[in-house]
Amino acid sequence: MRTGRAAVHRFLGILVLTASMNALLPGSAPAVQWRPLARTARHDVALEMDSIKLTPSGRVTVWLRFTPLGEPQRRLAAAEYGEKQYRLHLEYYEIDCSEQSDILELIDIIGPDGKRLSRMNGGGPPAAIFPGSALDLAAKRVCPSIENETVPEDEVEAPDSGDAAKVDTNRDAEDVRTRIAAALQKTQTEPDSQAAWRDLGNAYYDGDMTREAINAYDRALALKPDDADVLNDQGAMYRQQGDFTRALANFEKALKIAPDNLESLYNVGYVDAFDLNRMDKALKAWRRYLELDRTSETARQVQGFIERYSK
Repeated sequence: MRTGRAAVHRFLGILVLTASMNALLPGSAPAVQWRPLARTARHDVALEMDSIKLTPSGRVTVWLRFTPLGEPQRRLAAAEYGEKQYRLHLEYYEIDCSEQSDILELIDIIGPDGKRLSRMNGGGPPAAIFPGSALDLAAKRVCPSIENETVPEDEVEAPDSGDAAKVDTNRDAEDVRTRIAAALQKTQTEPDSQAAWRDLGNAYYDGDMTREAINAYDRALALKPDDADVLNDQGAMYRQQGDFTRALANFEKALKIAPDNLESLYNVGYVDAFDLNRMDKALKAWRRYLELDRTSETARQVQGFIERYSK
């Protein structure tokens, strides 16, 4: 689903949007060569072969591309990154092959027509690579390829995602309009269908029609008040409006209905931390999150939040 997840609104805790990084980008880049790497619960992951380079410090650089498996996964990522037009994202790593650790240096959020919507700067201390993760597979792929290479410092180039931003966007605006029209018609023929109102809310959500989405979700919740997914989605819309108190109320209600709901835990922590400045409450929610999930991509983000903000 697309989730309340209180979107990361370009924070991502350890990943702070830095416009200054744009100065690193050249005007154009040659086409890149992507190789399929892995499939996670939410993304197809590919590796850019031309980005594999050895730095003077002995680390290996690599771009990874994360393409959502479907529309629900895309909406989830769009909410997490605070970018409604999200289509995929790219992550730039420096991998220490000997220590089996990495530093996430950059994240590029890609929208329709391959346009980069934002660039986020990472950095920080190296993090251990989780065995079996996509990054672990990347390390196993790239480390042997550069074992005997060295590189002078003056040959180190600034990272660039280049043509990696090219994506298929045929389903975008026209698809959303079609879905809204179909969902509206279904609510007229099935006004007592909770699913019909939920689907209408989802279509408005994807069309960035915040007020309309909230109203449709209200109708869905009137028919099924204990739907944690709809509560999360409506909470995301409240947050999009800047109504952080109502967003948090939705997320907390969803968490009471489903205490182990990872989406709700993430959302509660995010709003408490970055919207309401209640870091102690956020850390409590995130630690609970890691009790339930320690291996997913989102768990990696949550671990980064805790490491940065518990100091």
